[in-house]
Amino acid sequence: MILRFAALWLTAAAALWLHALLGIPGDYLGRGFPLYPGIQVTRTELAVTALAATLPIPLFAALARRFHLRRLVLPPIVLFWLWAASVMIHPFVIDFGTTWSGTEPLRALFLHPLHTPLALLALLAATALTLGPARRK
Repeated sequence: MILRFAALWLTAAAALWLHALLGIPGDYLGRGFPLYPGIQVTRTELAVTALAATLPIPLFAALARRFHLRRLVLPPIVLFWLWAASVMIHPFVIDFGTTWSGTEPLRALFLHPLHTPLALLALLAATALTLGPARRK
């Protein structure tokens, strides 16, 4: 069972990481962060950020499974993933202005009409497989 939650976590992190490489954070590879110019943006750093930002997803899924709330888990998991996306783009927002409203950086710098639905579809499929009934031997 732990492997299922680890797979969910890795799927969420991989979807976020690949999405970031195709978006604004990926444009900064090899350069310094706008907020932290001394720290270089690398694929590894973005992967670690994606892993750390998506950690609440498997933890919430485990709680939902424990309390038999499987049918209610999908919307919060999508919201956790979007929150993780906002964590991922936070260091880059300063290069695009300081007058952003609440969700404007996420909409302008991260959401993509093709990549985002595919990433969310992969996340929801992994969630459904994780929270599905265990196989009998």
